[in-house]
Amino acid sequence: MKKVIALVSIFALAVVGLLGMGQNSAQASTIQLMFNGRYLTLDVAPVIQSGRTLVPFRVLFEALGASVQWNDATSTVTGVKGSTTVSLVIGSTNATVNGKAIKLDVAPTIIKGRTLVPVRFVSENLGADVTWVPSKQTVVVRGPAPATTFKVGIMTGTAVQNEEELRAAENAKRKYGDRIVLTTYPAKFATETETTISNLKAIASDKSVKAIIINQAVVGSASAIDAVKKMRPDMLIIAGTPGEDRDLMAGKADILMQLNDIERGVNIIEQAHKMGAKTFVHYSFARHMSNATLYDRRVLMEKTCEKLGIKFVFADAPDPTGEGGTPGTQQFIMEDVPRKIAQYGKDTAFFGTNCSMMEPMIKQVIAGKAIFPVQCCPSPYHAYPGALGISIPTDKQGNVPYVIEQIKIALTKVGMEKRVSTWPVPVNMLYIEAGVDYAMAYLNNQTNGMVDMVSLEGILMAKAGGPVYLSNLKSSKTGVLYPHYFLFLSDYVDFSK
Repeated sequence: MKKVIALVSIFALAVVGLLGMGQNSAQASTIQLMFNGRYLTLDVAPVIQSGRTLVPFRVLFEALGASVQWNDATSTVTGVKGSTTVSLVIGSTNATVNGKAIKLDVAPTIIKGRTLVPVRFVSENLGADVTWVPSKQTVVVRGPAPATTFKVGIMTGTAVQNEEELRAAENAKRKYGDRIVLTTYPAKFATETETTISNLKAIASDKSVKAIIINQAVVGSASAIDAVKKMRPDMLIIAGTPGEDRDLMAGKADILMQLNDIERGVNIIEQAHKMGAKTFVHYSFARHMSNATLYDRRVLMEKTCEKLGIKFVFADAPDPTGEGGTPGTQQFIMEDVPRKIAQYGKDTAFFGTNCSMMEPMIKQVIAGKAIFPVQCCPSPYHAYPGALGISIPTDKQGNVPYVIEQIKIALTKVGMEKRVSTWPVPVNMLYIEAGVDYAMAYLNNQTNGMVDMVSLEGILMAKAGGPVYLSNLKSSKTGVLYPHYFLFLSDYVDFSK
């Protein structure tokens, strides 16, 4: 039965209950249909009816190698592939799969002699992967992967350096089994470049490994990639969170993904505004403000606050590398946030540029019923478990939905579910898991070439569980856009839903 349901999901495809568009029987001529990396030619444009998108049945079904039959007497279209038969009646929400009834959200219809079919849901794990990419107005469909034996390597930090990344690599190994090969870079990567190079070359020496995901692409990664490419020019290299010069890294890896820190200057303020902020307090210190990216983001925050009618307040905090260390910074935040709430009111949003600030900031924001739009490094794991007293069982390590649900429960208990938010997934976990899925799709000839922004965005969305936003990095030296270097932004978790 699983195979049967999957086939319905595939051929009907346009699940675009996922689209969530509200037009009623609106023509959606801009919508495109991509199957296994190629755009299908449609002689009838997709339409949207009651928030569901319908696409031509025959084009997609035949792309999958199935036959289509039409019974004029009963207005029934039937698709046959192997031992599976799917029948739909025009104007009826009742479909049958090998004789078993399945209810559709919207009835199939005929436009210009072509049958268009809707589906409310698609069982991604039972046949086709279907994703709606709204920024590109494209429905991306990937059929069942062919039987292959190639492997994908993953290099991360150790559990001590960043447990989230290691958990993501382990998640990929659980999904793909022995087709995933894991390694790590050393804790002292800045001074132990040769170890990073050696570890990456060890993976590349396995001829069955066809792609490597490096995250984070720390200092030394550029040299390691050079060494691998010298051995294996064919190797696909995907690098997340590059820690070296961006222009340098753009010339090394085939695909790169990095947080769009500058544009977060708009993104964070807009989120604070949605949450009701009238004042925005930005904590930082001189060392961070001497960093061009962090300073430029602060400037953009100020401009966005002015545009939205929010008072921007810069608050100078102790540098955790200074005399008082991390404890001194945290104690300052514990004491100053309540002062700021008393001064500016509860509709004050708080943000800081250092990770050590996050836990005390979240605690005091919750205590004072203020607003916390997101951490410096957005992630459900970052500071929330500690601030909210959440213990994550061993069997739930790396289980992001579980952590989000526990945060929601804790916030709801204190009436703060509408005043606190974060991103739905840690970006470095996302880069690894999505990077592996993308590498698999590319190596299975299911993407539009090596660099397929539409497919990548769809895979990132599927992993993040919501909208993501990709843009291309512009070279700081030439001003030219790098088509393979992607800057990433995400939507936010609404803990009230």
